[in-house]
Amino acid sequence: MPKLRLLYFLFAALCVVSLSSCGDDDDDDVSPNVALLTRGEWTGSAIFFDGQDISSEFEADFGIDITRYTSLFERDGSYTDHYDGSVLADGTWEYENDERVILFDKGTSDEYRVVISKLDERELYYIQGGAEFRFTRQN
Repeated sequence: MPKLRLLYFLFAALCVVSLSSCGDDDDDDVSPNVALLTRGEWTGSAIFFDGQDISSEFEADFGIDITRYTSLFERDGSYTDHYDGSVLADGTWEYENDERVILFDKGTSDEYRVVISKLDERELYYIQGGAEFRFTRQN
């Protein structure tokens, strides 16, 4: 009888361990900022300079409508920028300065940095060349 009781407890312990839910642990192995940045595609919404929306002027000068520009950051350190569905740029990214700066294409002739001014579930703003580029994400 004691062997049967031991077997019962062993079986119960095995069931508890095997039936425990692991949940969605995808974000557990990365920092919150990496999880926020890589959770989905970002779509351009506006470009600001000195507190003024210059999206129209940017389009007139450079021929780029920011609302047709998207960025996708992957956890493996790669990124892809699209314009109107076509790949505009791709390469690597990594955080610097306590995850307040994104370094693109480290060690290449295309290397550049942007300073994050806002990052949350729905908005990514970064400053590059004095202009603030604003992106949104639909969840």
